[in-house]
Amino acid sequence: MEPGKTFPLQRNVSFTVSILAALFITAACIWVYLANQPKQVEFVHNQESRLVETKAQTVEEFLIEQHVLIDEYDVIEPSKTEPVKQGLKISYTDKWPVTIQEGEQEKEIVTNQLTVADVLEEQQISLGEWDRTEPVATSQVKPEGIIAITRVVKEIVEEEQKVPFNEVKRKDYLLGQGEQKVIQEGREGKAVQRYEVVYENGKEASRTLVETKVIQTKQDRVVAIGTLTTVSRGGVNFAARKVLNNVVLTAYSSGVSHTGKGPDHPQYGITATGKRAQEGRTIAVDPSVIPMGTWVYIEGVGFRRAEDKGGAVKGNKIDIFFENDLAAHRFGKRKSKAVYVIGKTKPE
Repeated sequence: MEPGKTFPLQRNVSFTVSILAALFITAACIWVYLANQPKQVEFVHNQESRLVETKAQTVEEFLIEQHVLIDEYDVIEPSKTEPVKQGLKISYTDKWPVTIQEGEQEKEIVTNQLTVADVLEEQQISLGEWDRTEPVATSQVKPEGIIAITRVVKEIVEEEQKVPFNEVKRKDYLLGQGEQKVIQEGREGKAVQRYEVVYENGKEASRTLVETKVIQTKQDRVVAIGTLTTVSRGGVNFAARKVLNNVVLTAYSSGVSHTGKGPDHPQYGITATGKRAQEGRTIAVDPSVIPMGTWVYIEGVGFRRAEDKGGAVKGNKIDIFFENDLAAHRFGKRKSKAVYVIGKTKPE
């Protein structure tokens, strides 16, 4: 081979290599240029979509560019290493842990729902008519928050109850003082009580009585208590049905100043019982305290009979009859130590 001369084949190879190198460099330059040009992508953040121009090379770079903080609970599509291309759809969904407590059981879930109601719907947890949540269903869900569910059940419960009888004591003027006699034996009653019982998470929280139905009426025990007192006055022994203390004693006569009636009046001297008033026998009383026609013994006065009444004679007060106004005036107003109520017959 002569110096300074090459073979045609070698020249062709060198030319081809030069062309290919030039093309590679051009392609590389175009790729670098295109790679550094902004690309438009669709960014879907928690189901809200928007178009964004970016120079990020990967999905992870794009999220950093968008100031998105990623944690272990978030959902990203496509993966963080996926190259960013024109028209790429990048979906990012925030999720956070929430604890659901139901009674003594609890579980941790990951969700992106914003309210308690939405979380429960997502978890397919339904609430009964009286069930409640804390916080309430419309409240916002906080990351690492707790949703407490209280299961409430109401039911009507019937219980049979015994109704104790009472002991009723009654005065008996025919029994000696202090003596007792059972007039009627006692018997317990029975009743069915209906309660509304509220259970929370299986435990009784409250009960309210809504109805009581008597199925057997109680019968009180009745005991007679003797009040008959034996008294001896002026050589006469008698039984007093009751004793009145601190009785106010006053006096009256048949005159106009006391009764408003004169001697010519047809009712002059006539008592409420229809008998003519008599000094030493007649007194005016309150019939609710001393029944009409009843004999009494007044300490310091003697035996008298309740035969009259008056508008001013009320309670423990007795008006003693005298034949004339002067005697009544002299008697005045006194207080008796005791008045013994005897009965319809005067002791002898």
